Amino acid sequence: MTLDPPLHHVGIVQPDEETVTALMQVLNLTEDYRGYVPQFHALCIFTRTTNGGSPIEFVVPDGGPLVKFNKGAGGIHHLAFAVPDIAATQAEFAAQGIRMIEPEAVKGAGNFLCNFLAPTATRGIITEYVQLLD
Repeated sequence: MTLDPPLHHVGIVQPDEETVTALMQVLNLTEDYRGYVPQFHALCIFTRTTNGGSPIEFVVPDGGPLVKFNKGAGGIHHLAFAVPDIAATQAEFAAQGIRMIEPEAVKGAGNFLCNFLAPTATRGIITEYVQLLD
């Protein structure tokens, strides 16, 4: 695992698509792509970046525990870091007794696999690891 993996994106839960649209207009952000992740019951909308910055992922849940995130108000949910091999990353964490939420990485909303560390391992900071697909 990379000791200092680069930031891939920041995830922000929002209660609905209209709120995302309004926030993107205020912040002058444009959509790059979107996708639905059934395992997390969430529409994920990624912003376009410039100058090598990291995108924002707006997460709009339609079920599951994310609907109740921050009492339904939404907010910053997670930091995501890019790793070259998510299975190897998961194995390294497992060797330390640290589990990830899913038994195996899942297909994310973009061209990547992802999995989250259990929040107990990171003292409540939700941390995602992402492996870009070719």
